Amino acid sequence: MTAAVLPEMLWESADPQAELARRFRFVSREAAVRWARDLLADDYGLRVASIDRIVMSSHNLMIWVTSHSAGRLVIKACHLAGAHGWLTARGALVVWLADRGLPVAAPLPTLRGDHQVLRDGRSIAVQPVLPGDRLDATDAEHVRAAGTALAALHSELALWPDAHLLENVQPVAGGNKLWVYPEGHSETIPPDLRDRRDRLALGVVDLPELPRQPIHADFRGANVLYADGRISGIIDFEESRNDAAVVDLANAVCLLGTWYHDWQPISRQAQSLFLASYAERRPLTDAEQTWLSPLIGWVMLRQGWWDDARHWLP
Repeated sequence: MTAAVLPEMLWESADPQAELARRFRFVSREAAVRWARDLLADDYGLRVASIDRIVMSSHNLMIWVTSHSAGRLVIKACHLAGAHGWLTARGALVVWLADRGLPVAAPLPTLRGDHQVLRDGRSIAVQPVLPGDRLDATDAEHVRAAGTALAALHSELALWPDAHLLENVQPVAGGNKLWVYPEGHSETIPPDLRDRRDRLALGVVDLPELPRQPIHADFRGANVLYADGRISGIIDFEESRNDAAVVDLANAVCLLGTWYHDWQPISRQAQSLFLASYAERRPLTDAEQTWLSPLIGWVMLRQGWWDDARHWLP
């Protein structure tokens, strides 16, 4: 299987072979395969049975492998060595969540006990491949399970004793930049929505304060797995930060159906179902309820989904 594997781009339009060399300094796929085998042997004491997939996404290289003793794994290597501390903190969070029984891919420890390793100028984690298929946001059972899973995740994240490790990112809720539209795009907003946005920006000072806690920050279809009637995996915690849980909830409502291309909002019925299942597991406070509609409307607005923005913006 290894000989047939070709590198690919997850979502970008670029030449994979060229990007493998430019971003990760591998002159060929064979060089990347050798590097993966050596990494697992030297740092993890694992032997590779097959290399199954090689994928690049922005700064990250992901290599799926089947090992002889640890099953299916994915090597995630970031070519930005300066991100090592950032990724180490978020890896520690995932390990803690896994210890508490959540369906996350805790990075394997190296032979030295590290969950994130710096090697060859790359920050690397090796994670188990979780069971399940990507979330289908057109399936009511998937949507209901996702709402419950996000609520359970938020309840656990609020208890993480090392939340200070995520303090290198500013919160979204309460920041003036929340209501700023991307530069150069403001003129594309329909006039009625521009008026609603401006009223919202003026009224933000009257919204109640929200407590901050660790959040996932990228809970959407591409990062949620479903199997056997439940959410079997929540992956990609690299964007985690401290912010209000309702910010995470609002983003998830808007982006639950997004994978890698052709982003669209989920149906209104699915939005309502997702929110209801979340609230059954973790009821919203009065302050969170006050923030929820403006936050959802704002994310819809930023995505250019005008009809949904009108539905949610006051």
